Amino acid sequence: MTIYRTLLAWLASLSADPTEIDREPPRAAAAVAAAYATFAPEMAPTPPPAPAPSKCGCGGKCVNGIYRPDGRIEMKCEKDCPCGCRKPR
Repeated sequence: MTIYRTLLAWLASLSADPTEIDREPPRAAAAVAAAYATFAPEMAPTPPPAPAPSKCGCGGKCVNGIYRPDGRIEMKCEKDCPCGCRKPR
């Protein structure tokens, strides 16, 4: 850069409005934040919490104290199953 261009740039900077100079850093910060947001990876929504595990062996899926753990073989629930399936209704 020649001396003439340097002198001209310095004089142009002196003629700038001070209030506009004070407004520029927040605008620049907002532009940078917007640029980062466009390139940021999409965030997957957090999955819902898993259901609490059942304390009984049948998982509350029994009928009259009998359930099928694999869908075919019948098993009896424990004598004092917490889900209350063995209690008389």
